Amino acid sequence: MTSSKGFRGARWAAVLTAAVVVGTLVTAPVRADTKSELDAAKASLTALIAKISAEQNSIDALTSQASALATQIDHVNSRIATTQGHIADKEQQIRAAGDRLSAAQAQLDQRAWVAYENGPGSNLEFLLGSTSLSDLTDRLQIVNTAAQSDEELILEIHNDENLLAAQQSDLQSLESQLQSTNTQLKTHQDDLNAKLAAQQKLMDGMDKDKTSAQALVDKLGAQYKAELAAAEAARRAAKGFISGVFFKCPVSGAVAYADDFGAPRYGGGFHLHAGNDMLAAYGTPIVAPFPGTADIDGNDLGGLAVTVTGAAGYVYNAHLSAYAGSFPRTVSSGELIGYVGTSGDAQGGPPHDHFEWHPNVIPPNPWVSPYGVSIVGTAIDPYPYLNSVC
Repeated sequence: MTSSKGFRGARWAAVLTAAVVVGTLVTAPVRADTKSELDAAKASLTALIAKISAEQNSIDALTSQASALATQIDHVNSRIATTQGHIADKEQQIRAAGDRLSAAQAQLDQRAWVAYENGPGSNLEFLLGSTSLSDLTDRLQIVNTAAQSDEELILEIHNDENLLAAQQSDLQSLESQLQSTNTQLKTHQDDLNAKLAAQQKLMDGMDKDKTSAQALVDKLGAQYKAELAAAEAARRAAKGFISGVFFKCPVSGAVAYADDFGAPRYGGGFHLHAGNDMLAAYGTPIVAPFPGTADIDGNDLGGLAVTVTGAAGYVYNAHLSAYAGSFPRTVSSGELIGYVGTSGDAQGGPPHDHFEWHPNVIPPNPWVSPYGVSIVGTAIDPYPYLNSVC
């Protein structure tokens, strides 16, 4: 899902009708200059509404495309993680085959050295030293057994060499597959960055238009604000958002995310993805979603990471490019704590904020992700909570 942080043009049209037509035109007669001013404001607002509606439609289209790309990137990341796991297994198999080959070769070398030390006539001398026909038979069996053992050892070495060659070929195939998948990831990442940049440009322009429109709304009456608040509340209720926990979107800017909670990951050992990856341009601000205490929690996998602990639990933001301010410190909703990046095991991948939500109390019937997972450790899927603010 992506964030557009906008309001719908259709709702603005309803606001215009209710507040301007009913609230202004059906009032006591006004002076000509006042009516002219109101008519001009109404015309300006109508034009702004049409422009905002067109901008919102463009953003909605980019939102859908960016969401699809975010899902594709999640799937590609899962394939990369799986291939990396296969490569690690294959490398271990190659090491084991190499060890077996070295041991067999060493044993054969030792036998060759003994044969060399004893000389070419050692077996003949051994047989000629027989004291009886029975003794000769026993000695012939010993010589034949030794020769057969050497043949079996040589065959074992050839088999190990063939197995090692096959495993090395498999490894090359896996590495080629990984390279191809990484190329695909780079293509998706570039496409997503372009969508996010275009979305951000439209959002910036729409924000300016909304500021102008809001000034006109304020001038025409407070009823417009009430209509906007009611429309936003209705939109969130209709979408089934879980509200009242987060008050600000953790990534303050154009952002795309999919519900990848519970996806398999292999970095640092196999584990389930305990959050949602929020993809955004490198350096996009990361803010506190609620008031609380912010502190650094960096580690090898997460790289630069910050937690914010509030009344209901704590959130974890990882792979930052930089911290913002001193830590630990008390923060308010929307306060800057860092910037989107690729630190930790995210190096080489798309910039994103790995975002986790750890409530103090696990709610009944928590949201279940497309991977069939609702809880990982103490974390639950933050997707519906993010939808309420992003």
